[in-house]
Amino acid sequence: MFYRHRLSLRSLFLVWMDTLAIMLSAALANILVINLAGGNGWFTFVDRLPTSIMATLIFLLTFFAGGMYDPQVLANRKKTFIITNCCVFIGLALITLAFYWKFKLHFGRGIMLVYVPSIIASTYAIRFAYHIVVGAGFFAKPTLLVGEGDDIRTISNLLAEHGANSYKVFGVVTTASTEHHEEFLNGVPVIGNFNRLREYVGAYDIENIIVATSLTKEDGLLRELRPLRYDGVVILDFVSLHEQLARSIPLDHIDDEWLLHAAMNSRHIHIRKLKRIMDFCVAAFSLFLMLPICVLAAVAIKVTSKGPVFYRQVRMGLNGEYFKVIKFRTMYTDAERDGAVWAERYDARITRVGHFLRTSRIDEIPQLVNVLRGQMSLVGPRPERPEFIETLSGSIPFYEERLLIPPGITGWAQIRYPYAASVAAARAKLQYDLYYIKHTSLLMDVSILIRTFKTIIVGMRHSEEALPDRGSDNNLTVLGASDETTSKTDDVHSA
Repeated sequence: MFYRHRLSLRSLFLVWMDTLAIMLSAALANILVINLAGGNGWFTFVDRLPTSIMATLIFLLTFFAGGMYDPQVLANRKKTFIITNCCVFIGLALITLAFYWKFKLHFGRGIMLVYVPSIIASTYAIRFAYHIVVGAGFFAKPTLLVGEGDDIRTISNLLAEHGANSYKVFGVVTTASTEHHEEFLNGVPVIGNFNRLREYVGAYDIENIIVATSLTKEDGLLRELRPLRYDGVVILDFVSLHEQLARSIPLDHIDDEWLLHAAMNSRHIHIRKLKRIMDFCVAAFSLFLMLPICVLAAVAIKVTSKGPVFYRQVRMGLNGEYFKVIKFRTMYTDAERDGAVWAERYDARITRVGHFLRTSRIDEIPQLVNVLRGQMSLVGPRPERPEFIETLSGSIPFYEERLLIPPGITGWAQIRYPYAASVAAARAKLQYDLYYIKHTSLLMDVSILIRTFKTIIVGMRHSEEALPDRGSDNNLTVLGASDETTSKTDDVHSA
């Protein structure tokens, strides 16, 4: 059972409402501004309709790529407000580039002053109303859970955390051969045995059945499920549900067979040449565009602390090949006089300039050189040091799977789980890396790049809510290396 991206009914509803809001905002802006100037605002709007349609398409693509339709974003009003503002301004920048650089389409500055605030207000109002509608139970899909004990508890906890308003669970159907069973499992009523599954589906008008992973190999259950699938009932196992809701792959519920099927369904092999072309073009253009920022960063590093501007460090890339990553130095040169340790969030070894460079991710701009050389991609798993990978591979199953694609400057794991300094955190990030490897696409790469830009703008790189709970048993300081460890094998250069 494999989960594929698809727009839900709720997302389609939001897309339609956003389309309406953006078009109405354009009409309102034209009418207010042009009428105040003594003209006919409605006539101007109709005359410039192609401009409004093009702007609407750009905004919708930016909204989608920026994550405005993600359930996790929609569930958090603060994130919704921040991301709405970021996406609107990114969309505005793209419109400015498209309209004024290439096309003859345009909006006047006065119209823009009304148009943009109107879009922000209307799209946020739509999401406020969405919270009320979804909270009332609309769009929830009638669902049955099939399984026993701990499997049901795991699934119901996942639904409670990520999909409370996505699925309306009517009850649990057990696989036990006896009619004697608990009345409730994790607060969900047990309605009967799977031999009557078809009857329950008809009685409750069920659209979705969620099956515990460990039950999918039971022949009797599979015989009951197959006809229901042909009747249009959606059947999900735990891994597929986890992919859909948490956008990551649960390591405890997959094996080599699952990974092989994922590899057979991955689009990476079909787009890798296009991805390389995109990487090269974007990296070259970005380096040219960011050259003034790089010069300022280099001067700031030199003026505020002793030592080199750049450093190179050995990392492991595609298929386990070694390469040297290039970054701006963000720590004091004597940062490891007491021994090498993993970099902490509030690390005294980081310079003042270094803290800003890390928060803004300016320190990673030199990695674009690695992208030009073909050693890295713009988007992919974070490149790690060989000794880290060796240690983590012994503690985390399938950790070396992340070496099957080129490492990236940013990635799905980096934006979903931005800070990691423990085995548990590395494990969590691997689950996001595996999700990216399976679902990789050019559109997903663009979405990740936009979200990375959004993260830089709002300064969320090391947000509190993303930090893992790091117990001493799992702390990676035993590996003996910070993010800027220098050793005899590392090639450190000054500017």
